[in-house]
Amino acid sequence: MNEQLQQPEQAEQPEQPHQPRFLQAIPRILASTISIFIFIFLFVYLVLFGIAGLFIDWLAPSDDMQLIFGNYTNVTSALGAAIAAGASTQHLTQVRKLRHGHDELKALVLDLHSKVDKLSSTGGHHHTPSL
Repeated sequence: MNEQLQQPEQAEQPEQPHQPRFLQAIPRILASTISIFIFIFLFVYLVLFGIAGLFIDWLAPSDDMQLIFGNYTNVTSALGAAIAAGASTQHLTQVRKLRHGHDELKALVLDLHSKVDKLSSTGGHHHTPSL
C-alpha cells in the first residue's frame, strides 16, 4: 500500500539565482501603502492641475514639474506596477503556505501508511489497553 503513495516526485523547481536583499525587497516596497499613496497623489496633482491649467494658466504643472514628478502616463504606470507587485507578492506568499501545508499532509499520510503496513505485517493483532 505504501508503494502506491511513493510516486516519483514532481519535477523539481529550478533554483533561482541568489538576488541581493535590496532587489528582493523591491516588490514589497512598491506595494507599500506609502508608495501607492504617493503615486495616487502625483496622479491627482498632475490631472487636476493639468485640467485646471487649461483654464487658469498659472495652475498648470510646468514642464520642469512634469520632468521631476513625471507625467500622468508615467505615474499611472508606476501605480499599476505597485498594485501588480503587491498582488504577486501576496499570491507568492499564499502559494508558499499551501505548499508547506501540502508537504505536512503528505508526511502525515506517509507516516499513517507505514503504521498500517506495520500492523498488517504483525497480523493486525495488537494489545489495546483497557480504560
